[in-house]
Amino acid sequence: MIAVLIYWNLLSIDDICFFQKIHYQKDRYLDTMDLTIKDLIGMILLSGIVILLEAYDIAILYYLVILMMLPAAIKNTKVYQEKLKITKRIMRLFALIIILDITFFCLSLVLWEILNQLLMLFMMIFHHFVFYLYIWITDPIETSIRKSYVLKAKKKCDRFEGIKIGITGSYGKTSIKNLVYDVLSMKYLCLKTKASYNNEMGITKTILEEMSDQEVFICEMGADHMHEIEDLCTFVEPVIGIVSAVGPQHLSTFKSIENILHEKMKLLESLPEQGMGFFNFDNFYLHEQEMNLACEVTRVGLHSAAQLKAIHLVCDHLGSQFDVMLGDHLVHFSTILLGEHNILNCLFAIGVGYYLKVDPVLIQMAIACAKPVEHRMELKPFYKGMCIDNAYNSNPESARISLEVLKMMPGRHLLVTPGFIDLGELHGYYSQVFGTQMAFCEKIVLVGECSDIVTGLKEAGYDMENVAYCATMRDALILMRTMIEEGDTMLIENDIPEVLMNASEKKA
Repeated sequence: MIAVLIYWNLLSIDDICFFQKIHYQKDRYLDTMDLTIKDLIGMILLSGIVILLEAYDIAILYYLVILMMLPAAIKNTKVYQEKLKITKRIMRLFALIIILDITFFCLSLVLWEILNQLLMLFMMIFHHFVFYLYIWITDPIETSIRKSYVLKAKKKCDRFEGIKIGITGSYGKTSIKNLVYDVLSMKYLCLKTKASYNNEMGITKTILEEMSDQEVFICEMGADHMHEIEDLCTFVEPVIGIVSAVGPQHLSTFKSIENILHEKMKLLESLPEQGMGFFNFDNFYLHEQEMNLACEVTRVGLHSAAQLKAIHLVCDHLGSQFDVMLGDHLVHFSTILLGEHNILNCLFAIGVGYYLKVDPVLIQMAIACAKPVEHRMELKPFYKGMCIDNAYNSNPESARISLEVLKMMPGRHLLVTPGFIDLGELHGYYSQVFGTQMAFCEKIVLVGECSDIVTGLKEAGYDMENVAYCATMRDALILMRTMIEEGDTMLIENDIPEVLMNASEKKA
């Protein structure tokens, strides 16, 4: 039993690492459990073998097999241990695992040998479900702790006397947040939410740990379920709001684009009468949306009848240049950020800066010095060539934009991608479209199961001899080292954990 507990605890560490990586979302963890008929058949067959071994008094073979499995489990788990961040919540999970370990060990002392072996089999084959039991047991405690932190942060946020800015959208939130921060920091003492911490607990963490005497709080607001933006607006109470875009993201939970639009619009609808809203007028869904808001709004865009608009656009592999009319003056801007979509992101920051009386010269300087967000259209060296790292974006619009940027780059164009997740019933459609869009690439490496992308490539008449397949992103990048040559540019479009890839295939 001790050997089984060691083996099972190593699997539990793996589960904990993944649970932390998906931000402790138990519903998503449940979706990734890979329970199949094969598992049930395997349990029945192995149970029969255990009974036979016990009947012929050679059950020692069973224990030898378990001991032989331990080295592989230890080797695999070391990879994940490096990624585990020890937090109070993780410590509580470990404490519960130790308590249940002791419980299982005590049970093994009083159970019949045959029942003991069957219990061990169950723990090994269905370890995901045993771990989910742990999550279910601790959930009421974690909910209570979370509510106490949120309440404390809410009181602190209510006392904040500065300007509060909310940013939401299906994509572009983090890039816009950083640009707004860069621009406003030219005049104000600013605070922004960390990295991509855009849910209730992420915002709470920023408020409790960093909010003090700043003049502006820039808050990124994310959602993958209905009512979450509304709740975040009640929590933060922004007076300036930005909606970057609406698109097919988290469709597996939102169910429809209309629901996503309804949710993102909650930010603008929550703004007070003296507030100001900015939204992407180029976006089809926002363009068509009827606006009945209490506050003033500014339409932002590149190719539409927008109020805040960039003109004289020049985009290439070195960055972008454009002009913006601010009041009565035409102001020239340049940036190293790649692609037209980043000009749009800059426009939001320029608009907010101008609204809050930042000097246009200072806005120019901030935009010129702005750096790409890590893993979002980030250009960096890779072996003999260059790499556009867009690993943190996983929606069809971002993929289309990143392919357009790749097409601008000199030399051969190479692509590594595992496809999309969270697109629900439209997963197949958008994956096929993605396949047709990437057909200009000289070399493509697909990660995991990408049959719909392959269908799109074949429809575009692509030479499938230029497509390679890998099981993991790590394998794909090792393979790409042998393909890339001097002057080539490689695009990494999305980087989905293997377990999530499996989940998205089942949803699709």
